[in-house]
Amino acid sequence: MPARIWILAALLVCLPPDSLCAQQPERWVPALWEGGPLALHLREKSGAAPAESEKAALAGWYRPETLELLEGAAINCLLMPLSAGAPPEVEKAQHKLVRDYARLARGKGQAVLGLVYPGGDPETAASAAVEAQLDGLVVVGLAPEENQFLKQLREALRRLGGKPFAVRVAPAASARLDKESPFLVVEGTAPRVVQIGDTAEATPTAGLWIDSNLWLVRSFHAMRAGRPLWVWHEPPGEDSAAYLRSVADAAAAGGRWIVSLNGSLQSGLYRKEPQASALWKQVNGFLRFFETHAAWREFSPYGNVGIVLDSAGPNVAHSEEYLNLVARRQIPYRVIERSLLNARSLEGLRAVLAFDLTPPTEAERSLLVEFARKGGLLLGGPSWGKPPASQSYQVAAAGEGEIAVYKDDAPDPQGVARDLNDLLTTPELGLSVFDAPSVLAYAAAAGAGKPVVIHLVNYASRPADKVTLWISQRFGSARLLRPEGPSLELPIKLGADRTEVVIPNLAVYGALWLE
Repeated sequence: MPARIWILAALLVCLPPDSLCAQQPERWVPALWEGGPLALHLREKSGAAPAESEKAALAGWYRPETLELLEGAAINCLLMPLSAGAPPEVEKAQHKLVRDYARLARGKGQAVLGLVYPGGDPETAASAAVEAQLDGLVVVGLAPEENQFLKQLREALRRLGGKPFAVRVAPAASARLDKESPFLVVEGTAPRVVQIGDTAEATPTAGLWIDSNLWLVRSFHAMRAGRPLWVWHEPPGEDSAAYLRSVADAAAAGGRWIVSLNGSLQSGLYRKEPQASALWKQVNGFLRFFETHAAWREFSPYGNVGIVLDSAGPNVAHSEEYLNLVARRQIPYRVIERSLLNARSLEGLRAVLAFDLTPPTEAERSLLVEFARKGGLLLGGPSWGKPPASQSYQVAAAGEGEIAVYKDDAPDPQGVARDLNDLLTTPELGLSVFDAPSVLAYAAAAGAGKPVVIHLVNYASRPADKVTLWISQRFGSARLLRPEGPSLELPIKLGADRTEVVIPNLAVYGALWLE
């Protein structure tokens, strides 16, 4: 390549987001950047009035000095409250603040999105966005069935001839049907081990109950078609590690958490407190780690179980519980969109959950029965065979494989997740995690015969010690990659058909690289 082209390519890479990244949502690393009178209005309206120190930070957040927090940071996209149907003087003052601050932020290489809440006028919000030259709008707080507001907002933007687009923060079931938005924003949950008083809540299997977005992000892998996926949830409590966990929980399977500052952290940053500044540096270190390994987002999920999901079907919420609870059982799986179900999507699988095919088409039935006859295990409702009289399911032979026929079309997800551990042996699962009740794993690979990366997220407040992994494949080396320090070469133990690795200590997150 000629030298001048190499120089041009280098310049393009180095261009700030205002000139390049602002046009490429796939490169945006977002943060909720709340401030101004509208932010105060929204807090008070919600019944969560901020403390006096937090009020000062919100009121003064759009001073130029706060842009210093973004110097050298991984964050390059700010989400700022723009419109919420507040009193006219509040909205007018907010519009001016956003316009002036957005101009300064763009000069620092930031993309800027406006947050719009129901109750406002779509025409006014669109006009303010165009005047402030925002890169887009994100609508927050719409009920799933409330589509008219978003439609009116998009129409107003088109009429005004501005470049901003409008997307919505949506439940997963609604986001799955969104074919228009340049990226998806899904409602998530604060990742954690659920606590009751001073005791962690236990599942029916005596394991820890974990709230996680890992299953949610991985479920979009096949259908997002390269579009970025952002996870929206409230900022965590006072535990500083919860911020790092939120970043890793979304990023491990290829998404991004919209970094949110609780009142304590925001006011600490505003006053330049050392503890807040140190946490901010850690958060950006985690974000930078995942951006450095951005290629992992396109790796295919690794696992021997397939779960069919009909995103356009009537039972999406129930079907999502299979994805959630099977993941909690540490069973790796691939999500198969019903529209993409074919022979290729079944390659390499040992078992398939087909409860979302009610009823299956003749082509689907023929495909999956043939899968079972060739040695696979199919789990389905009564339309797949003779249902049992009393127990939840019974197994029938099908050629070289089996069909587990349940008496219900949509059996209890918790029971099905438990049944998988009974129906499949440990080697058949592909990956097993031991001695780590607070850790969830997500494995992915670039392709057959390629290296495998196993993301491990610890949801407890204390480190997980000596986490043991078995993977049903032989590898020659294992390396643990960590955002907070250098990588570690780990010893491996090879069996006839598996590799065993022990992680000595896992604080929040680590990526095990096997090749």
